[in-house]
Amino acid sequence: MIGIIFGPPGSGKGTQAARIEDEFGLKHLSTGALLRAEVSRGTPTGKEVGRVMAAGDLVPDALIVDIVRSLLPEAEEGPGVLLDGFPRTERQAQALDAMLADEGHRVDFVIALEVPEAALIDRLLHRAAVEGRSDDTREAITERMHEYHKLTEAVLDHYRRQGVPVERVDGTGSPDEVFERVRRVIGISSR
Repeated sequence: MIGIIFGPPGSGKGTQAARIEDEFGLKHLSTGALLRAEVSRGTPTGKEVGRVMAAGDLVPDALIVDIVRSLLPEAEEGPGVLLDGFPRTERQAQALDAMLADEGHRVDFVIALEVPEAALIDRLLHRAAVEGRSDDTREAITERMHEYHKLTEAVLDHYRRQGVPVERVDGTGSPDEVFERVRRVIGISSR
């Protein structure tokens, strides 16, 4: 099973993806965590990614597609994979579809977490203070929200056109409340 968890920055994708991994056995592949690890290691890729992320911009399609391409075969072992943070553009979605088709797979479901923007900004500023994440400045957050709405919403339409179930889930409330909604959606999609 191949799933994608979607939502603007701060919507709880990482929290919910970890719970989905525990409950359904889907391997959680977070491109954001992978990119931050590259930045912290100071690799050439990490330095390039760090500059892009600090500006609040999306990592170039070719770079992120190559990273996912290298990790996807390992992640597909077992019950399946849950992608978090990828694809973020329609071009990335097309690249993912081609990668999966080469292996005889396709995206089975998409979960789109929805949270009001004011709540997202509060969550991200709090996370920045607690975790010391330099990519969560007010300016970078505003730019990422703009990028999400401009580019990433098109990915939801891309999958709808293919007949993939795209389920919008209210991302407000406690993590437990949100997970109950997510669990129901995955239960329906996996039948």
